[in-house]
Amino acid sequence: MLVKVRNIVALAVAALAGSAVAAEMPFPAIENGKAMLVEAESPYILEQGMVFSATDTLVVEPGVTVLMGEHAKLMFRGSVKIVGSEAKPVVFRSADSTGSWNGLHFVSSNRPFEIKNLVVENAFRNTVFRSKGIFENVKFINNYYGLWVDDVPEIFLSRCEFVRNRFALSVRAGRVLSADTKISNNVYGLYLEAGGNYEGDQSLINNNLEADVRKESDDLSKSGKRVSRSIWQRIETGF
Repeated sequence: MLVKVRNIVALAVAALAGSAVAAEMPFPAIENGKAMLVEAESPYILEQGMVFSATDTLVVEPGVTVLMGEHAKLMFRGSVKIVGSEAKPVVFRSADSTGSWNGLHFVSSNRPFEIKNLVVENAFRNTVFRSKGIFENVKFINNYYGLWVDDVPEIFLSRCEFVRNRFALSVRAGRVLSADTKISNNVYGLYLEAGGNYEGDQSLINNNLEADVRKESDDLSKSGKRVSRSIWQRIETGF
């Protein structure tokens, strides 16, 4: 009987130890202008919004997962390097699979970003504003707005994938250069506002539920109405 009790206690201790190892690490603070996320301490958790200034840098190792709370968002005003690998992508997703978070926002101006082998899931919206950079093998999955591009000189989408988003890709006053990027099985695929330019194979934009490609100019010519200048209201009312 005593041996049995000892075995039960040993199993309980082992279970507690395992749960401690599996516990999420708090998202690191910015120190000396840099935050580093390493695979050995993954997964991380971020509960609130965090802003990286123009002189701050975020570097993320392959294999890192970041769990995002309901009010979490990341805004990058400086340089960003998130480089996963094919075998070990970096993942940003909601901590609660039934909820959402506020997304990734690139407003880095003259500091280009480099994002490779990343999965972004369950965000409300992800944006690029007045910035330039590259998304390579990035998967935007189950976001409300997969990616919103606004007033950018150019960004590159290489081998990216948009799936199960409500509004997959929206381009306003910007240039998107796309190669081997698939936009399928969303509610709406590509939406081009005034000044928006998408250069890529549009045959890869297919099988979206309501529309594959829509242009604001076509919507306005059909309706004959002036659309509100509020960006998000325009997209919501446009559909």
